[in-house]
Amino acid sequence: MELRILRGHEIKEAAQLFYNDQQSLLEILTLSRQKKLFFIGAFEKKLVGVIGIYEFQHIKYLCVLESYRHQGIASDLIRKAIQLSCDDLYVTVSQTLEPLYKQLGFEILEDQLTEQKLVYRHQIQKRFTHYQQVHDFIASQKQRVYALDNFKRFMKDMGNPQILLKSIHIGGTNGKGSTTNYIRSVLQNAGYKVATFTSPVLVTRLEIMRINNQHIQEDEIITYANRYMDLCLEYELSMFEIEVFIAIMFFIKHRVDFAVFEVGLGGDLDATNIIYPMICANTNIGLDHVEYLGNTYEQIARTKAGIVKEGIPYVTGEKKSECLNVFQNICDKLHSPLIQTRHIENIQDHGYYLTYDYRHYHVRLNTSAIYQCQNSALAIEILEYLKEYEYLTYTDEQLLNGLLEATWAGRFETVCQHPLIIIDGAHNKEGIEAFYQSAKKYSHIKIIFSALKDKDTHAMMEMLLKLTDDITVCEFDFYRAQTVEKLAENFPVKIEKDWHKAIDQAFLHEGVVFVTGSLYFLAQVRPYILEHQKNK
Repeated sequence: MELRILRGHEIKEAAQLFYNDQQSLLEILTLSRQKKLFFIGAFEKKLVGVIGIYEFQHIKYLCVLESYRHQGIASDLIRKAIQLSCDDLYVTVSQTLEPLYKQLGFEILEDQLTEQKLVYRHQIQKRFTHYQQVHDFIASQKQRVYALDNFKRFMKDMGNPQILLKSIHIGGTNGKGSTTNYIRSVLQNAGYKVATFTSPVLVTRLEIMRINNQHIQEDEIITYANRYMDLCLEYELSMFEIEVFIAIMFFIKHRVDFAVFEVGLGGDLDATNIIYPMICANTNIGLDHVEYLGNTYEQIARTKAGIVKEGIPYVTGEKKSECLNVFQNICDKLHSPLIQTRHIENIQDHGYYLTYDYRHYHVRLNTSAIYQCQNSALAIEILEYLKEYEYLTYTDEQLLNGLLEATWAGRFETVCQHPLIIIDGAHNKEGIEAFYQSAKKYSHIKIIFSALKDKDTHAMMEMLLKLTDDITVCEFDFYRAQTVEKLAENFPVKIEKDWHKAIDQAFLHEGVVFVTGSLYFLAQVRPYILEHQKNK
């Protein structure tokens, strides 16, 4: 017997199967569209039983086909509802069904004349009382696992709750977070409730999961951790898999309209590849993480395109023919349309903002980072497809305002005016090349740089030296951080292991200061600079 969450036409099938009354059918379908009600179905070649859970807290419907009763199907459905629920689970039942629920751990909540209101209270070990405990415990689990079999098994046993989300999946080498943020901003401007899952983060790990650009609160993630951590440990989930699962449950609980997931690393074996997206995308392909993804553009493109699903469109901003050939081949096999971004016209740099023309739009971006033209154009292409096929709607004004209002910390972000200090997470060779295109218009440049061990720092340094000979390399507190000796090599650069001292000296610079490299580096530097500004 297979138990799983129903989606699409299956919900209507379940409603019609068990509820012939048209008013009941209309009520069920309306609640389902509003994301207030979801069904778990029991299948034995066909749908034979169903349980409906309202607001993730109330069992509203429970039915099993007459010829399949007395086989434990109802009990299995109730157990699955218990497993998925995070909070107490309530049900109002007739006296006939009361013994079944009591047998499964429900208790009487309120006596009525003909019905009983029962509640199932999870017996949860409160191992976490504050967020730092949650953070440290999750971080102590094994790092990324480059296989999805275990996580898929876990999610299947949970009923695959991710299918309840209308998802967009963004992969690529650089620009994933920015593209995700542009999509979020436009949809939010159009009145939708939008969830995002992005990494790495700049301030707190809570930022990895957000709704309408507000990260999950500490008390809520503590609740999810206490409720589900034993299950996560039972299935030996990795740190990133735990975070993806908690994000999915967080997004479902708050009934978001859309959820945009940024791939963490690669594509086919990344934990985010558990989702079932409406559309997926690739920003670009660079020679990054070669030890995991491959040594050539073709190999990396094949790994990145692992997020393509059967019949699901794949949009890309990539232009290299060797990568496009890989994408086309994979999309053909999966009967998925491959969509390429169009040519961006009339890019104009106005100092603190950019304008360009794309499709019929005259776009303005609140940034001077040229590379954001490509990321925002990819976002437009994704949104236009979804609008064309009536997954969503927005006006031209809402799209343009959303793009203008989008800001993404750590991406060519001005964090100080006197002197002008701009931070940019150009964390690999391709990122530095894109950073160069935006930075080269400035003069009297000073650069503070640090990166991770697995990056092509030699090529990155060569590009930075085209901007200035005033470069300081630093170290920062992270187990994957590169040493200053390896960063400096024999290049004519300054060495200052303590980045605090390098930043302090930079405040005296007469010109522009760029702090660039690893986002993990910027996550430490950014609050230090902002605090200095506050105390001036």
